[in-house]
Amino acid sequence: MPTLSRRLAEALPDAVRRFLLEARDRARVSDPGAGRLRQGLSAAVCVGGSIPLQMGVSGLLGHDAATGLATVMLGAITAMLGSNALFGSSRGYAWRTAAWFPVAAGLGVGLASVLGDRLTQGLGFAVVLFLAVWVRRFGGPWFFYGFLGWMGFFAGTFLQVSPPQLPALLLAAVVSAAWVATVTSTLLHADPRRVLHATLGAFFAGGRAVAREAADLLEVPPDSPGRATRAERALGARVAALGESALLVEAWSQEPRAVPEGWSAAALRRRTLEAQQAAERCASAAEELARLRAEGVRGQERLRVDVALVDEARRALDHLAARRDRAAEVAADRLVRRAAEIDGSPGLTGGWQARHLAHGLRELLRFDHAADEPPEVDPGEVEFEAATSLVFGGLPGSPAVARDVQVRGSRLNPLTRVSMTTRQAVQMVLAGVLALLLGSLLSPTRYYWAVVATFITVTGTGSRTETFVKGLGRVVGTLLGIAVAIVLAHATAGSTPLVLTVILVSIFLAMYFVKVSQAATAFFITLVLGELYTVLGSFSDDLLALRLGETLVGALTGAVVALVIAPLSTRDTVRAARDELYEAMATLLDGVATYTRALEPERPRRRERPSSGTSTGAGGGSGADGGGRVDLDALARAVDDKARRVALVARPLVRTLPIGASSRGTRRRLGLYAAATSQCRALALSLQARPPAHPSATAAAAEAIAQGLRALTAAGVGQRAPQAEEPLSRGGLVLFAGPHADRDDDPVVRHLHHLTATLGELAGVGRTSGWRRSWN
Repeated sequence: MPTLSRRLAEALPDAVRRFLLEARDRARVSDPGAGRLRQGLSAAVCVGGSIPLQMGVSGLLGHDAATGLATVMLGAITAMLGSNALFGSSRGYAWRTAAWFPVAAGLGVGLASVLGDRLTQGLGFAVVLFLAVWVRRFGGPWFFYGFLGWMGFFAGTFLQVSPPQLPALLLAAVVSAAWVATVTSTLLHADPRRVLHATLGAFFAGGRAVAREAADLLEVPPDSPGRATRAERALGARVAALGESALLVEAWSQEPRAVPEGWSAAALRRRTLEAQQAAERCASAAEELARLRAEGVRGQERLRVDVALVDEARRALDHLAARRDRAAEVAADRLVRRAAEIDGSPGLTGGWQARHLAHGLRELLRFDHAADEPPEVDPGEVEFEAATSLVFGGLPGSPAVARDVQVRGSRLNPLTRVSMTTRQAVQMVLAGVLALLLGSLLSPTRYYWAVVATFITVTGTGSRTETFVKGLGRVVGTLLGIAVAIVLAHATAGSTPLVLTVILVSIFLAMYFVKVSQAATAFFITLVLGELYTVLGSFSDDLLALRLGETLVGALTGAVVALVIAPLSTRDTVRAARDELYEAMATLLDGVATYTRALEPERPRRRERPSSGTSTGAGGGSGADGGGRVDLDALARAVDDKARRVALVARPLVRTLPIGASSRGTRRRLGLYAAATSQCRALALSLQARPPAHPSATAAAAEAIAQGLRALTAAGVGQRAPQAEEPLSRGGLVLFAGPHADRDDDPVVRHLHHLTATLGELAGVGRTSGWRRSWN
């Protein structure tokens, strides 16, 4: 029976319904699974409920004004940090973790209450800074325990808490911890099944977003290379976002009770792999058509692309993006017919690309229409293991990639031989003490703002360039926030409801953007501080200007220490991530070799397509068991995850920065990594869909290419790797030499061939065009 929302949607006019559906798709794509929306709501609800709760408790106990203010502030800090710590967790985990919030906050505020003079407070800052970062080595909850202890010390110093006030403050921490645990385990509990369903919806909406960018690319006039470049980058960004959505589906599929009854996590992985490949086929075909059209206009191609063909491809993609599915299917049929006419017309080209675009469009529609239907379960599958895991409800960030990267520095420097958490803890102490001293020169009473800015700048980053970018974002966001905070403070003065509304909305938006933009987060936090000082009656324009100065001091101090003291090079981090990607690709190719050798005619097999359900983890090992069974899907998804990590740590190098860190070469290499990743995924899917005609030759080629991939790790990023030329050339020769020369129509051979060409260009020994050759 259709739901009420579905009946209401069907009652709307078609144009309105399609507009609303496309708007929903755009919202889904911007926030897969609504994770950031739920995180922002969680922070706003937890803080918004904590404030009146603390005021009520304070009134019942008859606290004086100073103690009442301190309990409200500490309770709000505990609620905001606690909402992040418990976001996306199970009910039992929420209560177990929240039980230690009062301990962490109490230790911080207790230490601050017994340190009276500036010297001991400075020493206290150093100790708390070190411990707050160092304890992160013990796992996720300790990240927030350390942060909460540090913020407790900050609040105690800011409010000049005295020992007699400690019992009231500890009670405030207990009340807020209980409130946060109650809310996050009931009203705001993230049910894994619902989150998985929402993330899957975002994934398919991402496929339509890819179609939108592909249509926009084909709409760019062929004589506008600048616009075409921007459209290609936008298309590449959408394809990358689609891959991240697929990995989120993968990670949530492993959560207990996330996969619905009758569904299979491994089969769902196969569906997302195939749908992702269909969307990428549309993207690559559109880019090839745009490239051929542009080169034809410039006279670089002997053949020209038919204008009507390109227009038909653009219309088909536009229909798909706007959810005009029937019109998209009709346009795809017309596109195929026009491509057939092109094949018989001398002087015209593009028919091949148009057919692939039409096929990808149909496949994406087929998977989208079946999104709510259980995927077919492979009877041979075993326990599912995701290629990546969830970290606070999302994918792992850059610190997870940089954890084991060797820092630069002299062998005499002990920081080059310690763990990442210990190194960052020492850096934090040095930067914090320096920020304290410099901040005191600006203001003897507001120096802690500089220390807070340093703490946030240094922690949670994976390389020195990322630290610089994060610090710059905080300064820019603070500057813009001050301008708006001054206006808001005067507009809301004297109105408590307005002040609280601005505070809660700003907290929501700060948490909503915390994983996207440090500038936006700093902007909204500055609005919160402006309103707080309005409530305290100490607001002034000069006070906010002082905050900007202290933030600038803290951000620069943190960035300088990260750049000078045992720096973690961004390029070293990129190289480590790139080597992991190459190894994951090589492991996949080893699995391909094992898989194809099991298809030899002399080996009995029960069916045409062997099962691919054996789990091998996140790309580790050969991916095969003793019987030659290989989970190619898991190995392909592991390659996707490693490619995402490369793009993540390389992101600071492709931004336009004053220090000149932007690199065309980095953009080009990232495009080649994306192409190779897509080719690996296409290879795994094609091999399982249709066994190769000559398994032994295919296996030998895969093994040679895997050897070439491992040889690539010997060269630095962007350097030539001549040692990889021989195995890559050997792999190409095996594919087409001797009696196998007629196999150019075999999709498995074609993907191996394109992968060889892409890797050859990465090695500097071959050339290929385009950023994504993934035809299948």
